[in-house]
Amino acid sequence: MEDVEDIRVGDVMTRGVICVDVKDTVQEAAQVMKKNDISSVLVTKKGDGVGILTERDIIVNVVADNLNPQQLNCKKVMNSPLITISPKADIDEAARLMRDKDIRRLVVTHKDKIVGLLSEFDIVKIEPELHLLLKEKYEWDISKTHAASKGQIHGDIEECGDYCELEVDDDEPGFG
Repeated sequence: MEDVEDIRVGDVMTRGVICVDVKDTVQEAAQVMKKNDISSVLVTKKGDGVGILTERDIIVNVVADNLNPQQLNCKKVMNSPLITISPKADIDEAARLMRDKDIRRLVVTHKDKIVGLLSEFDIVKIEPELHLLLKEKYEWDISKTHAASKGQIHGDIEECGDYCELEVDDDEPGFG
């Protein structure tokens, strides 16, 4: 396999991005995602990409707030402005940008035209070690964990990402 520095965004991006209009309802966008077995759609206005709508956006901003997806248009829920990258950029640069912007997808543009979409999954498929770079932002910090009750700490462990609960000695420094 080629060195990661030699792999360009354009080599691994998804082409044929599926779009919805800003005026389409969230329900319509969700149906498009389901029909195409995808987790996000590009949102356009007069043919130009203006945002992105993901499954997570629908869950967090519609379902969790008990809003009606049949009455809410994509413009109200989408993420905007689009964060873009060139197809000539290397994968390391894309992974750093995703990490720094706390996003899982980049819109790939060439000469102001959308040519593809790059997801975290696309990167991990070709270079699993880069997944660690994307996950740096999730470093386990004991001060940020939530103690369910005295003597327990729970959270994600950095090495494997698995959820766990740890029993701790209340007399141990830093606890209790």
